[in-house]
Amino acid sequence: MSLPRKEVRAFIEPDMHEKLAIIAEHKDAQIAELAARLLEKAIAAEWHEVSILLDRSTRLGKRWRAAESNGDGGGKA
Repeated sequence: MSLPRKEVRAFIEPDMHEKLAIIAEHKDAQIAELAARLLEKAIAAEWHEVSILLDRSTRLGKRWRAAESNGDGGGKA
């Protein structure tokens, strides 16, 4: 059983859409499914970078409002 997924809409440049379509065809995937996987990978990579900065900043005494309000260690919901 998979977890429910949230919808996100994005507009990309026509040349990027063409590249995405070619990659999707090569991988035998739907464009939307591939776009979602690529976006999730990019978000995970960005989050890794931000979480390291948040941890370092916390150790140095910097407090982040988003971390205090969410109680999840950082980042916006």
